[in-house]
Amino acid sequence: MRCLESPKTRKDPMFWHRRQTLASFRQQTPMFRQLMVSTKSCMAQHPELRNNIKGAIQCETIHPQTLSKFSNFTFHTHPHAINYPSDKDKETTSNLGKDYLLIGVVPENKVYVYNKKDGFEQPVSVFSVGGY
Repeated sequence: MRCLESPKTRKDPMFWHRRQTLASFRQQTPMFRQLMVSTKSCMAQHPELRNNIKGAIQCETIHPQTLSKFSNFTFHTHPHAINYPSDKDKETTSNLGKDYLLIGVVPENKVYVYNKKDGFEQPVSVFSVGGY
């Protein structure tokens, strides 16, 4: 079988693997939305946490697969509009041996995806979970 791509534009197998992985994250949008609704509900029940970023940690929710050995990502919510991972987020994801760190930013209704390749510094993808 001949490849129609020229050697210059041919993508390496890891490119296609990363693309497929990002697509699989998007397929989990209903679960991400559900977890973000839970965080939003908690914040509504605790208005005193509106301006308390450290206290709002009690309203964060974690995806059940985060602790599974069968997933390559961690996911948790951020109740406030902080769309980047903390040092603790990065450390936890690394210690669990995961390749991706996903953060559901509740006020934005978006999921930010970070990769270990750059130390979880820049998002490799951002997608919306829709309104709730």
